[in-house]
Amino acid sequence: MMIYCPRNRFNARRARVGRIVLRGGRVVDGTGGGARRADVAVAGGRITAVGQLAPRPGDEVLDVTGLTVAPGFHDIHTHFDLSLLAERDHLDGLRQGITTYHVGQCGLGFAPASPPTQAVFRDYLAAIMGDPDLSPFRSVADYLALCKGGRVNVVPILPHGLLRAEVAGMARGPLTRSQLDRMKGLVAEGMEEGARGISAGLTYFPGSEADLDELVAVSKIVAAHGGVYVSHLRNYADGLLEAIDEACEIGRRAGLPVQISHLRPQGKYRGRAPEVLAHIEAWRGRGVDVAFDMYTYLKGYTLMSALFLPPEVYAGGVEAAVAMLRDPAERRRLRESAPAADWAEVHIASIGSQRNRRFEGLRLRAFAEAVGKEVFDACADLLVEERLRVGVVGWPIEESDLRAVLRHQLCLVGSDSIPMGGARHPRASGCFARYLGHYVRDLGLLPLEEAIRRITSVPARRYGLGDRGRIAEGMAADIVVFDPAAIRDRATYDQPRLLAEGVRHVLVNGSLVLRDGRLA
Repeated sequence: MMIYCPRNRFNARRARVGRIVLRGGRVVDGTGGGARRADVAVAGGRITAVGQLAPRPGDEVLDVTGLTVAPGFHDIHTHFDLSLLAERDHLDGLRQGITTYHVGQCGLGFAPASPPTQAVFRDYLAAIMGDPDLSPFRSVADYLALCKGGRVNVVPILPHGLLRAEVAGMARGPLTRSQLDRMKGLVAEGMEEGARGISAGLTYFPGSEADLDELVAVSKIVAAHGGVYVSHLRNYADGLLEAIDEACEIGRRAGLPVQISHLRPQGKYRGRAPEVLAHIEAWRGRGVDVAFDMYTYLKGYTLMSALFLPPEVYAGGVEAAVAMLRDPAERRRLRESAPAADWAEVHIASIGSQRNRRFEGLRLRAFAEAVGKEVFDACADLLVEERLRVGVVGWPIEESDLRAVLRHQLCLVGSDSIPMGGARHPRASGCFARYLGHYVRDLGLLPLEEAIRRITSVPARRYGLGDRGRIAEGMAADIVVFDPAAIRDRATYDQPRLLAEGVRHVLVNGSLVLRDGRLA
């Protein structure tokens, strides 16, 4: 098993001199058991002792009396694939206690793939993941090598949509046998190089073209390597239960765990989370190891083009989609088929070029008024001008549904973070702090010990990271020290980059990367 783990780069001197000792804290060890007062010693990237520890010469002692000491948090669903390479510090995550990021979600990502396929996906996904200038990479191993020098652990998931584009281009229809065989080979290589599963994005092209047999075939390769099938479902609205059935049937046939991404009941299932959760539980009763994750906000994020363009439009790439929006007859057809939406609830989160960034943060109706056009035409013209590089935030779910999902014993936490935009979604800066501060402490949805278990040992075990997720002797020293009475999110939809409060120290593989809330 290979993930990228920083090796004491930031505190090599301290690692040579002696131990780091966290003294006097309340240890919540990640197992779900009760908190206990204990010291924790770290050396050589590992936890070396837990208990009442006598001091040693050379120890660096941090007094954490009154604070909680827990395993580092795992964010199992992010879109930081490129930003982890371009921005090494990720203070917004460290200030929430996040030590491990999973990338390659929703079937979208960049490895393994050839340069031409990567170029297509870099263009396609720029509104979500940005387009930074990076050293080239092709394989999962190449990607992990480029992660060296960062402060956090990186766990790659294979993006099914990317793999499909690699073997068949941005084409519609089923794969040929030879194309499927080639994809299976890419999956095997990626798993051997450190990927921990495969993700499907079944509302995004070209993953939306995959049928059940294709997804089962590649998932069997993942199963043989002990991985997980991660699904952005085909439908989260009126077809939600059928989409859950599809994901679970893939897990049943392929024989591997299923992780349903960002469970947000919409359409006719809005306000009916208990029914949806019971449906998932029924699949577990049939022997499928299915779980789900969610972030701690009501609104979501997507490409603006997804509001108006059916997935298959991308078969010709970005230029073909832009040409369709330029064509008066096609635009008229798209306007007539566009789903109804409350445009006052949707705001522009990210715009690719500087010339239009003054519109970031505006609700779509206000944006349309500002440019003197009807909403559809205002957005279509912006998409043409920006070559689709526009992201939006909106579509709130019910608070009662969010609470029911977060409370459920099968729910893990994934921020679904998007790095792009001056008005990006606040979850990148606040998801985990909001989970522990608002939903756990203030609302009491679940005990702190159970909440920490779900963001530490449970995801570590589920994704085969056996030496992480617990405070115990011999485990990797990914540790967060925080004040449970003070931890809170500050980011809002209007100020989405405000850093969270309450996390005091963070260690990653024994390196003190955050000290007193500042980068070490």
